[in-house]
Amino acid sequence: MKIIFLTAILLSGCLVMAQPEELMNRSRRITPTVTATARVLPSVVNLSTERLLDSERTGDVFPFLDKRRGYSLGSGCIISKSGLVMTSAHVVHNAMKINVTLHDGQIFSADIIAADELNDLALLQLRGISPESSPPILMAPPGDLILGETVIAVGNPYGLGNTISRGVLSGIGRQLTYGGQVVFSDILQTDCAIHAGNSGGPLININGEMIGLTSSVVRGAEGIGFAIPLQRMENILARWLTPERFSNVSLGLIPGVRRMQDGELIFYIADVMNDSPAWAAGIRPGLKITAYNGTGITDLTKLCLSLSQVQAGQTITLTPPSGSILRITAEKISISDADATDTAEKRLGLKLRRMTPELARAMNYPPTTALIVSKPPPSAPEIKRGDLLIRLGDISRWPFTTIIMTIPSPRFSL
Repeated sequence: MKIIFLTAILLSGCLVMAQPEELMNRSRRITPTVTATARVLPSVVNLSTERLLDSERTGDVFPFLDKRRGYSLGSGCIISKSGLVMTSAHVVHNAMKINVTLHDGQIFSADIIAADELNDLALLQLRGISPESSPPILMAPPGDLILGETVIAVGNPYGLGNTISRGVLSGIGRQLTYGGQVVFSDILQTDCAIHAGNSGGPLININGEMIGLTSSVVRGAEGIGFAIPLQRMENILARWLTPERFSNVSLGLIPGVRRMQDGELIFYIADVMNDSPAWAAGIRPGLKITAYNGTGITDLTKLCLSLSQVQAGQTITLTPPSGSILRITAEKISISDADATDTAEKRLGLKLRRMTPELARAMNYPPTTALIVSKPPPSAPEIKRGDLLIRLGDISRWPFTTIIMTIPSPRFSL
């Protein structure tokens, strides 16, 4: 007597009986690409922005911009349960309104927390999102790259959300030149199909781990796309994910990561703000660290997300290779109009001068109450001395917020 076992599967509201052979055939179709895609899609978002057009910067610089309507499309990836999203800076350049669509169709508005146009990276904050709706993307160890390995680009090409394209990692350490000078020498190259709207989406490996952020393509050259490597992205994030940016709390340190030639990952202190608790505790740039609050460091982004939530009066510990424990106690920052410009210099490296009628006339500016940049912040190389600061991301908490807009000056010396 032959016994046949049947399995019930619910498809589109109908009860379907599937034999074991059918299930086996389906399982054969679940390739590593399918698994990696399913793993990453919940963390990938689609961006739609409405923005002011800048006639000097559209077209050639940002070819994905619809110049007729002032709208642009892009992609991004969630990096924290609090709703922080990484994307390309050119996607949100001059954005007046940013709508973000999640994998499940939910739509949220977003604010720009920070942007670096030179590195083409931006950090957004989704408004009112729950931790359950914002699973962070998995990141590969920085610099863990294999030439020729299978990679997948995930994004929103031409508004067709949740689209993937598969290829290989075609090149590592490509150079980007501008004006005859090498600007970057770490660009990733891939033959994945990358189109308008893919910018800001993740480039992942076959394990479903992010290795870079898709950025651009070579016009007229099919199969040549580029991505910003994860190591550079994380080191820029480290300058943004600080308690000084998210609250009136000073800690004063910025960690970093680099991969050595032998493959070892080194975590270290990239910068220390002057007159900060970290400086007072003897922390100096270049110090290698192996543990934070007694736990070994394996992920720079997770470390920085934790640092950004430190509260005033809280003591953290760092452990260098020697094993000695260094303690830093965060301090509350008191901000008033009288010392705001001094605080901006101490905490951000940004020195400002108040606009006076005499200075406005000398620089051929209209009378205004804005501020003049006399020392640019190290994290924003596109800002120059003499630029006019006209708006900040959040006036109630400045100067720890993003510089949203500056007007280039005639480059007078200050």
